[in-house]
Amino acid sequence: MLSQQRLYHIMSIVKEQSFVTIKELMDQLDVSKSTVNRDLIELEEQGLITRERGGAMCREVSDTLSAFNEVPTVNKENLCAEAKAAVCSKAVRNVKDGDCVYVDSGTTPVYLLPHLLARKVKIVTPSIYLIKKVPITYKGDIYLLGGRFSPDYDLSSGPMAVEMIRSFNFDHAFFSTNGVSTESGEVYIFDMEIGTMKKEIMKKSQNRYLLIDDSKYRIKAMFTWAKLEEFTNVYVNQAPAGEMPENFTVCP
Repeated sequence: MLSQQRLYHIMSIVKEQSFVTIKELMDQLDVSKSTVNRDLIELEEQGLITRERGGAMCREVSDTLSAFNEVPTVNKENLCAEAKAAVCSKAVRNVKDGDCVYVDSGTTPVYLLPHLLARKVKIVTPSIYLIKKVPITYKGDIYLLGGRFSPDYDLSSGPMAVEMIRSFNFDHAFFSTNGVSTESGEVYIFDMEIGTMKKEIMKKSQNRYLLIDDSKYRIKAMFTWAKLEEFTNVYVNQAPAGEMPENFTVCP
């Protein structure tokens, strides 16, 4: 069993039982005591458990998203559907035939497809979820970034994907994200590896667009991968409370 799989398994046990002993984990995972201890240390450092003598107990997890409480992609596409559609409809207006367009993973960018498929563009994406929705009759070019495949989020990521990204020059890049803070200007993601890939795409893009709905104002995730000011435009369905950044475009 791979390290990440063990961590998920340990978290599921701890959540179910509230407390689990090191011996139980050794037996269930068929690993050594030292391996269990290393995994528990990592989970404690992430703020997900508290180690106790002989075992570990579940810590009350905050609303901060991490790899352990982010919802799989397939369960989110229909959430805030009208808002996502409105945002994507306006965001795609500057794309023209022949452009090289990066389309991010996640469910919001899926709503770009009806507009992009009406044009003959080059689409680059790490999202298998999005690729599945492109009809075989599409006349443009599609490039799928390679790397480590995540079945829960239907995407590829990691060093191989980053290396491929460095070969492209994007006219437009459309990003999704887990949450934003208009106070600090931070843009959040639940996974550092995915955030690293987004950072690299930002460097290679002439125009950078962030696509969010108003639910993102209430979400904080473990990692910051960008600042709001770095985007050409941030497309939202509803203005945030307080002062709205200059690069925000509201799409009612």
